[in-house]
Amino acid sequence: MNRDSFSIATSSKAEVVEMQTAESRPLFREPKVVIPVPTPQTKYQHVQPGVPDTLLAREATGLLHEFSTPLLFNHSHRVFFWANEMGRRSGQPYDQELLFICAAFHDLGLLEKFSSAEDRFEVDGANAVRQFLEHHGVPSARIQVAWDAISLHTTPGIVQYKPIEVELLYNGVGLDVLGIGYDEFPDDLRKKIVAQYPRVNFKQDIAKAFLGGFEHKTRSAEGTCNEDICSHFIRNYKRSNFYEQIQSSAFPNSE
Repeated sequence: MNRDSFSIATSSKAEVVEMQTAESRPLFREPKVVIPVPTPQTKYQHVQPGVPDTLLAREATGLLHEFSTPLLFNHSHRVFFWANEMGRRSGQPYDQELLFICAAFHDLGLLEKFSSAEDRFEVDGANAVRQFLEHHGVPSARIQVAWDAISLHTTPGIVQYKPIEVELLYNGVGLDVLGIGYDEFPDDLRKKIVAQYPRVNFKQDIAKAFLGGFEHKTRSAEGTCNEDICSHFIRNYKRSNFYEQIQSSAFPNSE
Protein backbone atom coordinates (compact mmCIF):
# COMPACT_ATOMS: atom_id res chain seq x y z
CA MET A 1 0.00 0.00 0.00
CA ASN A 2 1.43 3.38 -0.93
CA ARG A 3 1.25 6.61 1.00
CA ASP A 4 -1.70 7.81 -1.08
CA SER A 5 -4.15 5.21 0.21
CA PHE A 6 -5.15 3.60 3.47
CA SER A 7 -7.20 0.64 4.65
CA ILE A 8 -10.58 0.75 6.40
CA ALA A 9 -11.60 -2.52 8.08
CA THR A 10 -15.19 -3.64 7.62
CA SER A 11 -17.04 -6.72 8.82
CA SER A 12 -16.31 -8.61 5.61
CA LYS A 13 -13.17 -7.18 4.05
CA ALA A 14 -10.65 -4.37 4.04
CA GLU A 15 -11.54 -1.59 1.64
CA VAL A 16 -8.88 0.66 0.18
CA VAL A 17 -9.85 4.31 0.08
CA GLU A 18 -7.84 6.80 -1.90
CA MET A 19 -6.58 9.76 0.10
CA GLN A 20 -6.87 13.30 -1.20
CA THR A 21 -5.39 16.48 0.07
CA ALA A 22 -7.97 19.20 0.66
CA GLU A 23 -6.80 21.45 -2.15
CA SER A 24 -7.32 18.67 -4.71
CA ARG A 25 -11.06 18.55 -4.04
CA PRO A 26 -13.87 20.97 -4.96
CA LEU A 27 -14.42 23.76 -2.43
CA PHE A 28 -18.06 22.80 -1.93
CA ARG A 29 -20.08 19.72 -1.15
CA GLU A 30 -23.43 19.74 -2.88
CA PRO A 31 -26.62 19.68 -0.78
CA LYS A 32 -28.62 16.46 -0.83
CA VAL A 33 -31.58 18.25 -2.37
CA VAL A 34 -31.00 21.25 -4.61
CA ILE A 35 -33.75 23.86 -4.31
CA PRO A 36 -33.88 25.85 -7.57
CA VAL A 37 -33.28 29.60 -7.37
CA PRO A 38 -35.43 31.25 -10.07
CA THR A 39 -34.47 34.27 -12.12
CA PRO A 40 -36.75 37.13 -11.05
CA GLN A 41 -38.86 38.93 -13.59
CA THR A 42 -37.14 41.88 -15.23
CA LYS A 43 -39.70 44.33 -13.85
CA TYR A 44 -38.45 43.59 -10.31
CA GLN A 45 -34.76 44.00 -11.09
CA HIS A 46 -34.19 47.56 -9.93
CA VAL A 47 -31.73 48.34 -7.15
CA GLN A 48 -32.45 50.81 -4.41
CA PRO A 49 -30.48 54.08 -4.12
CA GLY A 50 -27.07 53.43 -2.58
CA VAL A 51 -26.93 49.78 -3.70
CA PRO A 52 -24.29 48.88 -6.34
CA ASP A 53 -26.07 48.94 -9.71
CA THR A 54 -24.79 45.65 -11.16
CA LEU A 55 -26.45 42.67 -12.80
CA LEU A 56 -25.94 40.54 -9.68
CA ALA A 57 -27.33 43.20 -7.37
CA ARG A 58 -30.31 43.83 -9.64
CA GLU A 59 -31.22 40.15 -9.75
CA ALA A 60 -30.73 39.76 -6.00
CA THR A 61 -33.03 42.74 -5.44
CA GLY A 62 -35.49 41.17 -7.86
CA LEU A 63 -35.58 37.99 -5.80
CA LEU A 64 -36.44 40.01 -2.71
CA HIS A 65 -39.13 41.97 -4.57
CA GLU A 66 -40.76 38.96 -6.18
CA PHE A 67 -40.41 36.18 -3.62
CA SER A 68 -39.73 37.72 -0.20
CA THR A 69 -41.84 39.88 2.11
CA PRO A 70 -41.84 43.62 2.90
CA LEU A 71 -40.50 42.74 6.35
CA LEU A 72 -37.46 40.90 4.96
CA PHE A 73 -36.99 43.33 2.06
CA ASN A 74 -36.58 46.23 4.49
CA HIS A 75 -34.55 44.19 6.97
CA SER A 76 -32.14 42.96 4.29
CA HIS A 77 -31.58 46.46 2.98
CA ARG A 78 -31.01 47.89 6.44
CA VAL A 79 -28.52 45.10 7.14
CA PHE A 80 -26.63 46.03 3.97
CA PHE A 81 -26.52 49.73 4.78
CA TRP A 82 -25.42 49.08 8.38
CA ALA A 83 -22.73 46.66 7.19
CA ASN A 84 -21.66 48.92 4.34
CA GLU A 85 -21.12 51.85 6.69
CA MET A 86 -19.19 49.62 9.08
CA GLY A 87 -17.02 48.52 6.19
CA ARG A 88 -16.42 52.10 5.12
CA ARG A 89 -15.48 53.12 8.65
CA SER A 90 -13.12 50.17 9.04
CA GLY A 91 -10.81 51.55 6.38
CA GLN A 92 -10.31 48.04 4.99
CA PRO A 93 -11.09 47.08 1.39
CA TYR A 94 -14.24 45.00 1.04
CA ASP A 95 -16.45 43.64 -1.72
CA GLN A 96 -19.47 45.96 -1.66
CA GLU A 97 -21.39 44.10 -4.35
CA LEU A 98 -20.92 40.75 -2.61
CA LEU A 99 -21.88 42.29 0.72
CA PHE A 100 -25.21 43.40 -0.73
CA ILE A 101 -25.87 39.99 -2.25
CA CYS A 102 -25.17 38.37 1.12
CA ALA A 103 -27.57 40.77 2.82
CA ALA A 104 -30.24 40.04 0.19
CA PHE A 105 -29.91 36.26 0.56
CA HIS A 106 -29.19 35.91 4.27
CA ASP A 107 -32.82 35.29 5.30
CA LEU A 108 -34.19 33.69 2.12
CA GLY A 109 -33.96 30.35 3.92
CA LEU A 110 -36.84 31.48 6.13
CA LEU A 111 -39.15 31.42 3.11
CA GLU A 112 -40.93 28.20 2.15
CA LYS A 113 -39.73 28.54 -1.45
CA PHE A 114 -36.08 28.27 -0.40
CA SER A 115 -36.46 26.08 2.70
CA SER A 116 -35.14 22.52 2.87
CA ALA A 117 -36.60 19.74 5.00
CA GLU A 118 -33.65 19.42 7.38
CA ASP A 119 -30.93 22.06 7.01
CA ARG A 120 -30.62 25.17 9.13
CA PHE A 121 -32.29 28.16 7.50
CA GLU A 122 -28.91 29.88 7.37
CA VAL A 123 -27.54 26.98 5.32
CA ASP A 124 -30.55 27.11 3.00
CA GLY A 125 -29.77 30.75 2.29
CA ALA A 126 -26.09 29.97 1.82
CA ASN A 127 -26.87 27.16 -0.61
CA ALA A 128 -29.20 29.49 -2.53
CA VAL A 129 -26.53 32.17 -2.88
CA ARG A 130 -24.01 29.59 -4.02
CA GLN A 131 -26.37 28.38 -6.75
CA PHE A 132 -27.12 31.98 -7.77
CA LEU A 133 -23.45 32.96 -7.99
CA GLU A 134 -22.41 29.74 -9.75
CA HIS A 135 -25.09 30.42 -12.38
CA HIS A 136 -23.40 33.75 -13.06
CA GLY A 137 -19.92 32.26 -13.28
CA VAL A 138 -18.57 33.89 -10.13
CA PRO A 139 -15.19 32.45 -9.02
CA SER A 140 -15.32 29.77 -6.33
CA ALA A 141 -13.29 31.76 -3.80
CA ARG A 142 -15.79 34.62 -3.93
CA ILE A 143 -18.68 32.18 -3.62
CA GLN A 144 -17.06 30.64 -0.54
CA VAL A 145 -17.00 34.05 1.16
CA ALA A 146 -20.72 34.52 0.48
CA TRP A 147 -21.54 30.99 1.66
CA ASP A 148 -19.62 31.49 4.89
CA ALA A 149 -21.15 34.91 5.51
CA ILE A 150 -24.72 33.66 5.26
CA SER A 151 -24.24 30.31 6.99
CA LEU A 152 -22.46 31.99 9.93
CA HIS A 153 -24.59 35.12 10.28
CA THR A 154 -26.14 33.92 13.57
CA THR A 155 -23.04 32.14 14.92
CA PRO A 156 -20.85 34.09 17.38
CA GLY A 157 -17.13 33.75 17.91
CA ILE A 158 -16.02 32.81 14.39
CA VAL A 159 -16.63 35.62 11.92
CA GLN A 160 -13.77 37.82 13.12
CA TYR A 161 -11.37 35.22 11.74
CA LYS A 162 -13.10 35.05 8.35
CA PRO A 163 -12.91 37.49 5.40
CA ILE A 164 -14.20 40.94 6.28
CA GLU A 165 -17.48 40.54 4.37
CA VAL A 166 -18.40 37.66 6.70
CA GLU A 167 -17.86 39.81 9.77
CA LEU A 168 -19.63 42.82 8.25
CA LEU A 169 -22.78 40.82 7.49
CA TYR A 170 -22.78 39.34 11.00
CA ASN A 171 -22.41 42.80 12.56
CA GLY A 172 -25.06 44.30 10.28
CA VAL A 173 -27.52 41.61 11.33
CA GLY A 174 -26.56 42.06 14.98
CA LEU A 175 -27.27 45.78 14.80
CA ASP A 176 -30.62 45.42 13.05
CA VAL A 177 -32.02 42.51 15.06
CA LEU A 178 -30.41 42.97 18.49
CA GLY A 179 -29.33 46.62 18.48
CA ILE A 180 -25.67 45.70 18.99
CA GLY A 181 -23.60 48.81 18.29
CA TYR A 182 -26.67 51.10 18.18
CA ASP A 183 -25.06 53.97 20.07
CA GLU A 184 -21.82 53.76 18.08
CA PHE A 185 -23.57 54.06 14.71
CA PRO A 186 -23.93 57.61 13.29
CA ASP A 187 -27.28 58.91 14.53
CA ASP A 188 -28.19 60.87 11.40
CA LEU A 189 -27.47 57.96 9.08
CA ARG A 190 -29.31 55.54 11.35
CA LYS A 191 -32.44 57.70 11.24
CA LYS A 192 -32.18 58.15 7.46
CA ILE A 193 -31.93 54.40 6.80
CA VAL A 194 -34.82 53.55 9.11
CA ALA A 195 -36.94 56.24 7.45
CA GLN A 196 -36.27 54.66 4.04
CA TYR A 197 -36.71 51.09 5.28
CA PRO A 198 -39.11 51.29 8.23
CA ARG A 199 -39.16 48.88 11.17
CA VAL A 200 -42.95 48.55 11.33
CA ASN A 201 -43.72 46.11 14.17
CA PHE A 202 -40.30 44.66 13.41
CA LYS A 203 -39.45 43.19 16.81
CA GLN A 204 -42.58 41.07 16.90
CA ASP A 205 -42.77 40.19 13.20
CA ILE A 206 -39.14 39.17 12.74
CA ALA A 207 -39.49 36.71 15.62
CA LYS A 208 -42.55 35.21 13.92
CA ALA A 209 -40.67 35.08 10.62
CA PHE A 210 -37.88 33.15 12.32
CA LEU A 211 -40.41 30.71 13.75
CA GLY A 212 -42.04 30.23 10.37
CA GLY A 213 -38.66 29.40 8.89
CA PHE A 214 -37.90 26.42 11.13
CA GLU A 215 -41.09 25.45 12.99
CA HIS A 216 -41.32 22.44 10.66
CA LYS A 217 -37.72 21.40 11.43
CA THR A 218 -37.00 22.45 14.99
CA ARG A 219 -34.09 20.01 15.25
CA SER A 220 -32.20 22.31 12.88
CA ALA A 221 -32.37 25.02 15.56
CA GLU A 222 -30.79 22.91 18.31
CA GLY A 223 -27.56 24.37 19.63
CA THR A 224 -28.28 27.78 18.10
CA CYS A 225 -29.86 31.05 19.18
CA ASN A 226 -32.96 29.99 17.27
CA GLU A 227 -33.83 27.60 20.08
CA ASP A 228 -34.97 30.64 22.04
CA ILE A 229 -37.58 31.34 19.36
CA CYS A 230 -38.82 27.75 19.62
CA SER A 231 -38.92 27.97 23.42
CA HIS A 232 -40.99 31.15 23.30
CA PHE A 233 -43.57 30.15 20.70
CA ILE A 234 -43.90 26.36 20.84
CA ARG A 235 -45.78 24.94 23.80
CA ASN A 236 -43.91 22.20 25.68
CA TYR A 237 -40.88 22.62 23.44
CA LYS A 238 -37.96 20.62 24.80
CA ARG A 239 -34.46 21.11 23.52
CA SER A 240 -31.82 18.42 23.55
CA ASN A 241 -29.32 18.57 26.40
CA PHE A 242 -25.63 18.34 25.54
CA TYR A 243 -24.63 17.13 29.00
CA GLU A 244 -27.26 14.39 28.94
CA GLN A 245 -26.12 13.35 25.46
CA ILE A 246 -22.57 12.92 26.75
CA GLN A 247 -23.74 10.82 29.70
CA SER A 248 -25.99 8.62 27.57
CA SER A 249 -23.36 7.87 24.93
CA ALA A 250 -23.13 4.18 24.05
CA PHE A 251 -19.40 4.21 24.87
CA PRO A 252 -18.60 3.11 28.44
CA ASN A 253 -15.78 4.74 30.36
CA SER A 254 -12.57 2.72 30.26
CA GLU A 255 -11.55 0.99 33.47
